[in-house]
Amino acid sequence: MVRSGTSLEAAHASVRQLIAEKLKYLVPMTIIFMVGYIGLTGFAGGLIGTKLIGSVNLGFLLIALNYALSWVLAIVYGRVASDVFDPLAATAAAEIRAGELT
Repeated sequence: MVRSGTSLEAAHASVRQLIAEKLKYLVPMTIIFMVGYIGLTGFAGGLIGTKLIGSVNLGFLLIALNYALSWVLAIVYGRVASDVFDPLAATAAAEIRAGELT
């Protein structure tokens, strides 16, 4: 089968759009996570041991917040993937299939 140049260019454009859209969301999400994670491990040992309420110290609170941040980012990613990435991927796949048929 010979591919049509026009349909192949459209498929490439769709894939480029999908990658650009993913980068628009994933780079900030990665930076947010890394800042939170490095911030957690970057505290001095004495500061993490600071008691807050009873036996709960600052280190425990920061670890709990890190887990919460991970869950929030995962949920946000799932929603963005279904609302933004999946339609773009379906369009790109359809254009690639159309290019293979011509």
